[in-house]
Amino acid sequence: MFELSQLLSLALILMMFAMGLGLAVGDFLGLFKAPKLVLTTVFGQLILLPIIAVAIGMIAGLTPALIVGLLLVALCPSGSTSNFLTKLGKGNAALSVTLTAVISLVTVFSLPLILLAAAPLLGYRQGSMSLSFVATVQDMALHTLLPVAAGMLFRALFTATARRIEPVVVLLSTMVFVVVIALLWQQNWSSITASFGRVGIAALAMLFCSLLLGLGLGVMIKTTSRNSFTMMLEVGIQNGALAFFIAVNLLKDMQLVAPATVYTVAMVLVALPIVLLRRASLRA
Repeated sequence: MFELSQLLSLALILMMFAMGLGLAVGDFLGLFKAPKLVLTTVFGQLILLPIIAVAIGMIAGLTPALIVGLLLVALCPSGSTSNFLTKLGKGNAALSVTLTAVISLVTVFSLPLILLAAAPLLGYRQGSMSLSFVATVQDMALHTLLPVAAGMLFRALFTATARRIEPVVVLLSTMVFVVVIALLWQQNWSSITASFGRVGIAALAMLFCSLLLGLGLGVMIKTTSRNSFTMMLEVGIQNGALAFFIAVNLLKDMQLVAPATVYTVAMVLVALPIVLLRRASLRA
């Protein structure tokens, strides 16, 4: 019988494999086609958003664990969800895929580096913060880079099949993820819900700030509204499965799950109407 941590690992691996099925080597080369757009978004996602997350956590008076939970969410890449929402909202799908590919690659190294360095400074002493940087990078690479590379290789060798099975793998991984989260909630109901009152407003504030940050960066560099919309989703949408995996499997601290839970649910409830409104406005 699988343990919940193993099922969570499986869900993340399947999600990253599905993302790989939608990527090609040329997507990474998009960095050289639109360096200003990509580098600006990467800066916003990997530098500015974590700073905003910590600032919001402190202003909200959250505990060190909850601040680190917000920081963990901010440090995660977008995943394939941003690609789907970008296509649905008629954004720049090619740019979205490039941003997801580049940021997901960088995050394998930036996330553990920033998290392991910042958490003790924020007063966080619980969980397994004794993890080494190298060990954390290796674990993340096995659960992210390796399945993405496997998905890309499968797509290169069996393109037609990859297109057919991608929706199935996405659905399967999502179902496993939802089941695992439900079981985790059942087992840790009191500890998770106890944090919701404090972390809810902070997570929502971070969500709106992240969406505005991505949009604002696009306006600042004077790109098109289509590209600004794409940047908004890339900065605002986070990979909830990765945040859960790190909280449960690596740091082994359920206190970190509350921010990820609120943010993951809220980003869908907030981003989807925005996407649909844009789609409707373009159709009018």
